[in-house]
Amino acid sequence: MEGISYTKVLSTLGHYDVVVLGGGPAGCCAAVEAARNGAKTLLLESTGMLGGMATSGMVGPFMTSYDRDGNRPVVGGLFREIISKLADRSAAILPEETDSPSKYTSFIERYHRHVTPFDAFSMQVLLDEMTEEAGVEVMLYTKFADCICEDGKIKAAVVAALEGLRCVTAELFIDCTGTAAAAAAAGVPTWKGEEESGIPQPGTLMFEVSGAEDELVQSRPKRPIKVYLTREKGTYRVNHEHVFNVDAADSRSMSAAHREARRQVVESYRVLKEETPGFAGARIGQVAPVFGVRESRHIKGLYTITVEDVSGGTRFPDRIAAYGFGMDVHIRSREMSGNFKIEVAEVYYVPYRSMVPVNCSNLLVAGKTISCYSQAAGGLRCMPCAMAMGQAAGAAASIAVRKAVTPAEVPVDELQDLLLRHGAILD
Repeated sequence: MEGISYTKVLSTLGHYDVVVLGGGPAGCCAAVEAARNGAKTLLLESTGMLGGMATSGMVGPFMTSYDRDGNRPVVGGLFREIISKLADRSAAILPEETDSPSKYTSFIERYHRHVTPFDAFSMQVLLDEMTEEAGVEVMLYTKFADCICEDGKIKAAVVAALEGLRCVTAELFIDCTGTAAAAAAAGVPTWKGEEESGIPQPGTLMFEVSGAEDELVQSRPKRPIKVYLTREKGTYRVNHEHVFNVDAADSRSMSAAHREARRQVVESYRVLKEETPGFAGARIGQVAPVFGVRESRHIKGLYTITVEDVSGGTRFPDRIAAYGFGMDVHIRSREMSGNFKIEVAEVYYVPYRSMVPVNCSNLLVAGKTISCYSQAAGGLRCMPCAMAMGQAAGAAASIAVRKAVTPAEVPVDELQDLLLRHGAILD
């Protein structure tokens, strides 16, 4: 492919202790945690709202924050703070108040005990408030574009702001883009999708319907449609069809996928209206403005989480998060099968090393793109776990800045102690 050389002197947005790239569930928790610990923090988000898949992607409910069998919570910290504040505003139902199988779980039983229905707009407002209260500077409509690297570290991040290309410098960067965009640009080795085939999990465009007759909704609709009752009577989030082999780091691929996904919304809505008891009078409400992708890049970190780690519950000495959701690997093509083929341990763990990339000394990565094999990432990609990882990244960044060390040199015992003091669950 032919290229064109382009040279320009970029204005800077300033210098920060920590810059978080991406304002989804992981990025918001990373920024709030870093700022609360005294780091001068900038959070950059490409859309007009914080929350990522929880808001612009309309993914809900939050999947279980409990262990595999639904007996005890394994995610606390900022996740618990956020859902508790939403519940106080009558904008969420706490996980201990739901169970499965039920309308809240689309009558799915395995791994779905204690999900958390929540209101997406209330989540946007709350994240605005929490970042402001923590002292995080937030720039929306600002998308990561590139890195300027020097001596194995990021010297500056280049971003596309509404006023044009700008750059920002920091002691430490946290990649929460959902595509490991900053890591890839900084020279961190990455791979996409399944290790053997390169095919990622499929994407879905979520939508919501209202006006359903709850008393008639007694089972899951025609597969693959799933409807999850929200906190509002008669209102359901719809998780439905798949768009296959989508490269979330490629604009043409995402453009084609989003167009196909809109067609799928129309068909799934028809199936609900015409073929599903309880939905004859339902009307379509919001359709997510952002197309949801379950898998993109995975980074090469200091440790790569394996299927055996998740199925056996490897209790890493540097664990920074615990989780219990199944290895939820959706089919990668219509000819393939997937979903929960390998049982998980009652509780499994995320090691700090899996968020520390190789080849870049001032970068952390949080969320679904950490160093983790594709099958093993099936559960870790869910939002409660991503939020726990984000909080850990923010805590580690604040320690690294204060001690003037690299992320790889952060004392794990100090990091774990800080997380525990802030409500995280590590066992």
